[in-house]
Amino acid sequence: MSDHKFEQVIATEDDLREILGTPSKRAADKVIDHIDEHCAALIGSSPFLVIASADADGNMDVSPKGDPAGFVKVLDEHTLVIPDRKGNRRGDTFSNILQNPKIGLIFLTPGYQETLRVSGTAQIVRDQELLESMAHDGKVPEFATVVAVEKALFHCAKCIIRSGLWEHDGVDGVPNFGAILKDHANLDQTAEEVQKTIDESKLANLY
Repeated sequence: MSDHKFEQVIATEDDLREILGTPSKRAADKVIDHIDEHCAALIGSSPFLVIASADADGNMDVSPKGDPAGFVKVLDEHTLVIPDRKGNRRGDTFSNILQNPKIGLIFLTPGYQETLRVSGTAQIVRDQELLESMAHDGKVPEFATVVAVEKALFHCAKCIIRSGLWEHDGVDGVPNFGAILKDHANLDQTAEEVQKTIDESKLANLY
């Protein structure tokens, strides 16, 4: 819990709109309730998404998912499928879906400035034929997340342009993950030892 206290807090929709204003008709009307050909084209080109979920108490989590472009399958205009790949076995998104199936997705595509936002209801499936259709290098995922689409909208490019996201070549001032994980997990290893394990896992356990 933060100790910071703030004097000017927006607490109502009226207060928000007094400052923010209202969206244009074009912005308000761009939400659709299905995956059309434009959404499908972006999904087919996207190698990366983030998925937001919450547990029964509303505790939020956002998890990244990445694979070769087009890894998310469009089954039909109302159904998406996201394969699960090897990770750290925390399963935060899966645990949340079991408690609260509402999720949100944002698809990002390097070189394309607009993003695609999709929200809907999720379930975890193990239908073998479906899983086998999403195999990579002969490795079949153990699970897939099926999303019943309720909303889809393209988000304007301003945030990507302001961030220069697709223009960066590296990161300065951030330690490697080994050093971060040693501190966050209070590990009894050196940062170098932790990083060596991470690097080996990247090579051996992607799929």
